[in-house]
Amino acid sequence: MLSDKQKITFLKGINLFKDGSDKDLNMVNSIAQEVHFHDDEDIFLEGDSGDAIYLVVHGQVKIHAMGKQIAIRGDKEFFGEMALIDDGSRSATATSIEDSVLLRIDRDNFYGVMQSNIRFMRNLLKALVSRLREDISYTVEATRLKQDLLRAHELQVNILPSNDLHYTSTNGTVMDASGVCYPAESIGGDYYDYFRLSDHQVGIVIGDVMGHGFHSGLMVFTANSCLHTQIMSSYDISDVMSALNNMVYRFLQSGMFMTFCYLVVDMDDHSISFCNAGHNYPYHYRNNINRLDCLESSTHPMGISENLSCEIERVNYDEGDILVLYTDGITEALNTDGEEFSEEKLRELIVNNTKLSASELKSLIINELNRYCQDNAYKDDVTLVIAKMGRGE
Repeated sequence: MLSDKQKITFLKGINLFKDGSDKDLNMVNSIAQEVHFHDDEDIFLEGDSGDAIYLVVHGQVKIHAMGKQIAIRGDKEFFGEMALIDDGSRSATATSIEDSVLLRIDRDNFYGVMQSNIRFMRNLLKALVSRLREDISYTVEATRLKQDLLRAHELQVNILPSNDLHYTSTNGTVMDASGVCYPAESIGGDYYDYFRLSDHQVGIVIGDVMGHGFHSGLMVFTANSCLHTQIMSSYDISDVMSALNNMVYRFLQSGMFMTFCYLVVDMDDHSISFCNAGHNYPYHYRNNINRLDCLESSTHPMGISENLSCEIERVNYDEGDILVLYTDGITEALNTDGEEFSEEKLRELIVNNTKLSASELKSLIINELNRYCQDNAYKDDVTLVIAKMGRGE
């Protein structure tokens, strides 16, 4: 059996944990179970439930599926990493091809480590992207990639709100929010969320990673994790925007960036505070004066530079006001004649249907968009969030 000192020395040589402090590595050591396999012994089978990642201390492991060898993993390499982001079945079999010594880390324990060290999450994302690129050279690539994309799609769907939000503050004021996201491909780069911050505050976010596909989807997943980790300690707008920008700047491959808008609705003083990092300006319909305003803010997109100048704006709202957040996949969607849906059409739909509920207005806009595009498929992800302010009974 390996001593704790030997295990920690080994962990320092694994790319997943190379940035870890002594404290972090001791934590990983405490959850890493040493396991032994003989030559030609299966470690897990294709179709088994995936619940752990394996690190090769000594030996060799063959990864294979449908009679084809996919890869050989040797000393200081790892395998089974997809189990860390997906609870689906294994897509390949792992077999020891000599007497091997491995460290096994189950998914739940690894999540606990990731929450305390975001650098491990970055290394995991890099590893996932690297492994996907390796798979392209194998004859089973198409099947495996399809499975991975399906899992990534399911993962992305699961981090979006599953229900509309109906929230009543302690003073009796209410807010309803409803959203939808349709990726142009199986995995998109758009993201939205809404969530309770306190007994009188609600947060609303929307973002758009440049492009769509696997890399963008991974960043959406990471942004969601970063956001919810940050708001547990502080949901202050400056803190949230800084944390997300730092993540995007350090993790995204060169040339990529993300637009992001974060609003905090305070239902006690009827205010909306927000910062917009390069995203489409949200619309604010002001019911008392029947006017549609843009919530303007001039901060640059995330990932452009290491520091984000967070210019926080604040406006008041009244009963019956509506917030509309969207991505340019809506306004730039094309009909069969190549004509854009346009911001003008979106504004008209909002102003002419202010009596509808948040959910009804969302559905009406999406239905009108589909009618406009007809059989012309979306060229970009389509995301829409509607929030409507009210007064409790």
